Amino acid sequence: MSLGCVSQATTRAQEIPRSNWPTADAMCAKYDDVRNSAVEPCSGGFRRVRHFWNTITLPIEVAGPAGTISTASFTIPRGTNLSGALQLYLQIHNLKYDAEASVEVNNSGWLPISTANVTLLGNAAAFGGIGGGFHTLQMTMNLPPGTVVPGNNTITFTFNGTDGVVSGYRVLAFNLQSGGTNLVPSYQFVKDDPNTWRSPLTSASDIAEGQTLWQGASLTVPTSAGTQPIQAHCSDCHSIDGRDLKYFNYSNYSIQARAMFHGLSAQQGDQIASFIRSLNVPNPGRPWNPPYQPGPSLDSQPVENWAAGAGLSAVLDNDRDMLTYLAPNGSTAGWAATAYLNAREMPVELQLPDWNSWLPQVHPMDGFGAFFTSSAFNTDLSLIRTALQSSTNPTVAYNAALGDFHNWFVAGSQFATGPELPLPTTWTQAQREAYYSVGLWVQVKMWELNQMYGLEGIPQVPFGAKADSRGWLGSTAFDASPNMQHVAAGPGLGNGTATERDYLSLAWYQVQLILNDGQGQQSDHEPVDYGYVGGFIKNLFVIDAPNLPGISLQFEYLIKALQEFTQTGTSPESPTGWHPIDTSPAVLVDFNWAPLWWGTSAATEASLTTAYTQAWFNQASVYSAAQYYQGGWAKATDNPAALFYSTTFGGQVWYMLPRLRSIGVPAPLTTQIAAWVATIWPNGNWALDESATCTSLLQCTSGY
Repeated sequence: MSLGCVSQATTRAQEIPRSNWPTADAMCAKYDDVRNSAVEPCSGGFRRVRHFWNTITLPIEVAGPAGTISTASFTIPRGTNLSGALQLYLQIHNLKYDAEASVEVNNSGWLPISTANVTLLGNAAAFGGIGGGFHTLQMTMNLPPGTVVPGNNTITFTFNGTDGVVSGYRVLAFNLQSGGTNLVPSYQFVKDDPNTWRSPLTSASDIAEGQTLWQGASLTVPTSAGTQPIQAHCSDCHSIDGRDLKYFNYSNYSIQARAMFHGLSAQQGDQIASFIRSLNVPNPGRPWNPPYQPGPSLDSQPVENWAAGAGLSAVLDNDRDMLTYLAPNGSTAGWAATAYLNAREMPVELQLPDWNSWLPQVHPMDGFGAFFTSSAFNTDLSLIRTALQSSTNPTVAYNAALGDFHNWFVAGSQFATGPELPLPTTWTQAQREAYYSVGLWVQVKMWELNQMYGLEGIPQVPFGAKADSRGWLGSTAFDASPNMQHVAAGPGLGNGTATERDYLSLAWYQVQLILNDGQGQQSDHEPVDYGYVGGFIKNLFVIDAPNLPGISLQFEYLIKALQEFTQTGTSPESPTGWHPIDTSPAVLVDFNWAPLWWGTSAATEASLTTAYTQAWFNQASVYSAAQYYQGGWAKATDNPAALFYSTTFGGQVWYMLPRLRSIGVPAPLTTQIAAWVATIWPNGNWALDESATCTSLLQCTSGY
């Protein structure tokens, strides 16, 4: 469920307390034009507004059938200079395709909100633009001169029609600007408070009917030929008890609209909304705030607030801003292998997927029919629920369900990418939606199970004493990425661009890092494939968005890999032990990743690389040559100069030492590393490697 379906009034008169009136008489004149307001004399011939002006309640929700509109009135104070270039500022959630929405200011005529007509602010354009990685967009639109006037004005938004999935959008903020200055005073805007919402219908019978509809109503989806029945019910794609709509505060209006989108009546939509309002569950979230968006102090809030995330305000404007949190006050002490970098509180420049983007576009029973419904992937879920209901003690119940969770994860890994269901060779839009939705469905059901049974706050049950204060079981977020689902870029996957696929993949990897970073149980590839993620950081910030730095995000994954592989307490000879390659600083001087440093000074690059290299060496040198031999990481007979530079331990070290020196890592450190690795690869000419010079990261005289 996402948005509403009928037009709504968004302005109302509000009494302003006397304490908020302007105190200076010179301020009085600009309030003189507000309608329906009593005025009183001021000195100098001015007049002061006594009580009322129109206010605009945000967000403005615009959803339903094509042509649905929502209108708001606003006031430009008299005396405002309107001679400059005029722009409309907008912040919109759920704008997924060009011209999904249009706006009209006074008599401007309808202006499509599309790539050609707006300037996207921040990193939204670099990350795919409209329908790309950011699901809440900020933008400006040029308006013709004379569009607005001092005094009362009107702005109208319309939903132009569905793409078969979307049913509307939300305007989270707007203003008129001249020279970058807002013309509509902030006091005219108020935020809606979900805690004031009431059920549209109050009878017990309507609420009960709403629950029945939620769990069993027959639904349809719009198609180019009309409508098509689907097998899934509301509770199949959402949480089984409807708590996600309450938790993320979907409005009555939006619930009714989505019900009608799926072929139900307005009355039935109100009954479902009344059922949702009746639920006794926490409601700290909003539809536009991405679940689990990391931010400072998030762990200090109750665990039931964690899924609400830190909000859009926690999304960084620039990768370099992340260094403030990675190295507070310039300290890199938190990078040590035995320290703990908290990804739950580490802000990033990625907007993580919002709740709408968690919801599967196609339920697996509609995408794969009996192949899904008869599979263990489907039936094992009910076994988990039964086990979790076996005791009122969450710890006991969680323990009882661990085996069923494991079986479900295995069944899922064998489903959509297994040999019985070959991947398409030529992808259609419907196939992309169906295959990608498999991972999303698992994520929603995992959220449901964690929330309903209070599992997020007791990760000690599956992970023991090394567990974090909160977390999930499994690697379901990592596996939800379109890359892990093996879905090719194209229509049906966001706006169809390669950038969107790369962004979604990396965003889900980031969600995994937050939900379960290893919890002291990290193996080579589970639950986070740390070495693999670096390739997607490179794809996004080197290929897709080449003018944006991404080195701070790369550092986060290196530091987390170093710490998680150390936290396991196992050494390199173990199959699930310490990993010298995924933790290696070689990626920091790999020419393929060099653009991640875009805009970073040479001194900062040298300082940060030195700090991480030292942290890595402090841990890597703890283990003996025999342990690396036993684990298969090295052979005493190997010549590291002949090993492939990016996939072997010896090749990486041979490759990185001269390059580390070339960017300013102190020679005493590289010399110390060279002396150590000579005990592992005695056949290596480490004196040659130490004396090598580099003309660039691409070529050094020692070889690679």
